[in-house]
Amino acid sequence: MLIDKITSRQNPLIKRFRDVRQNQERHLILIEGIRLVEEAIKAQLHFEVVAYTDRLHSTERGQKLYNQLLNLSCRGALVTESIMTAMSDVNSPQGVAAITHIPYATIEDAINKPLPLVIVAHQLQDPGNIGTIIRTAQAIGADSLITTLGTVNPFNLKALRASMGAAFRLPIILNLKSQQLVEFCQTSGLQIITTSITSGKEYTSFNWKAPLALILGSEASGVDLFLEKASKESVFIPMSKSVESLNVATAGAVLLYEAARQRGFIFS
Repeated sequence: MLIDKITSRQNPLIKRFRDVRQNQERHLILIEGIRLVEEAIKAQLHFEVVAYTDRLHSTERGQKLYNQLLNLSCRGALVTESIMTAMSDVNSPQGVAAITHIPYATIEDAINKPLPLVIVAHQLQDPGNIGTIIRTAQAIGADSLITTLGTVNPFNLKALRASMGAAFRLPIILNLKSQQLVEFCQTSGLQIITTSITSGKEYTSFNWKAPLALILGSEASGVDLFLEKASKESVFIPMSKSVESLNVATAGAVLLYEAARQRGFIFS
């Protein structure tokens, strides 16, 4: 890593960090903090540039990360604390941030096991929810996550924090149209499963031991009519009458762990 010292907020590199933070370059992502940068290195993401402050050397963990960064083939920038704050998405940055390329996955990467389980985030809007779903999906050994058009970017910084780096490891296919998703499921032999508040099968009675695409619908409007018609089955989670619905990430975790239980917790 070649390192420059930057002391001016007018430096073009600072603007580049801001542009990437605002999603102006779709193939790049901004990651911040020691944990996420560590996870990005483990996942062998392609780093374009790393910025850090002297504070990174103040802890043993930070020094270890710095030594790893030195081995990367990318540009490095030593910046002041005030510049890091100006670049950052948080009030108290940890002293390291990076621009990396988005992990590349295609629809062909969506299935990698004989008994596939694919999660579909359908027009979800909350980055914390989608990040939590990604983390859970990887924890139970799902093959991949697919997002449909209109879904929040799972690689924005809030979603990445919620996924705790799982988004760097789980194959994620972005922005499929509903028709593309249905055609993929039909070609791949995946049963489309939707969720409901009260109708369909109770989730513990449903047979999760089949090739499945579980669609987790929008927090506000659920699943669109096209996908609903294409689904083989709908499942629901019993709840107290005093509760209207579960948070989509919570519901997703309940369903995915039931799928993992029935499948014998066979992780990839």
